[in-house]
This record gives sequence, C-alpha cells and structure tokens, in this order.
Amino acid sequence: MASRMQLCFQDKLNIIKEIDDEMKQIEAFKKYGLSQSTFASFLKKGNQIEEAVNSSEFNPQRKRLKVATIENIDSAVDSKLINIENKEEEPFKAVNVKEVGENVAGSWGEDTKKKTIRNCCEKGDLCFMEIKQTDND
Repeated sequence: MASRMQLCFQDKLNIIKEIDDEMKQIEAFKKYGLSQSTFASFLKKGNQIEEAVNSSEFNPQRKRLKVATIENIDSAVDSKLINIENKEEEPFKAVNVKEVGENVAGSWGEDTKKKTIRNCCEKGDLCFMEIKQTDND
C-alpha cells in the first residue's frame, strides 16, 4: 500500500484543471498515484482550493486550508510577556549567593560551611546574579 501524500494547493489546482480539460480520471489516478476518493475530495472542494490559490492570504505551496484561531498571534504573545514582566515575582530573579548559602547552611546545621554551599551554587550555575558578591568566609 502506498504511503499518503499531501499535495500543496497549486498541485491540487493543477489536477483539477487537468480533469476539467477532458483528462480521464483513471489516467490522472495513474499519473499522480492517488486514489479515486482523493480526487473526489479535490473536485468537491475545487472552489475553495481555487480561492485559496488566488487569494493573497494563502501561499500556493500551503497544504491545508485551516487557519489559526487567534488572528494576531504576535499581539497575543506580547501581551503574555507583558503580564509576566508586570508580576512581582519574576521568573528569573537575581539570586544573592551569600544569602542563599547562609540559609541553606543554617538549615543543614553548623557543620556545613557557608562558603562550601556558595561555591557549589556558583559551580553548578545555580545563581542568576547581576553582580556577583565575593566573601572571604
């Protein structure tokens, strides 16, 4: 069984025109290697395909008539980013490594050195700092 082929609008329109120009459907089936039901759907949607090829909205190399549900996707993305920026807690907040080291070391007990925790964070790229603070503990 042959694998499915998706033809672009321009190819579909060419097939429709060949069939309209007195080419037998059986010859078209053999020429393009498509089934009779595929040709029937092309002929059924011929007006839509022709409008899509002739309109400036669709690229003739496009394969589907479906369009996006959100008309202006750029403005939707921009508004989402603006909402993220306006929140109090930013997704990538700068981290003060010294404070994090003290908090973690305090919760683990007195045995763990604060500098060890801070070094682990720095080596693991776990800090998003604007200005790195150095400390000689």
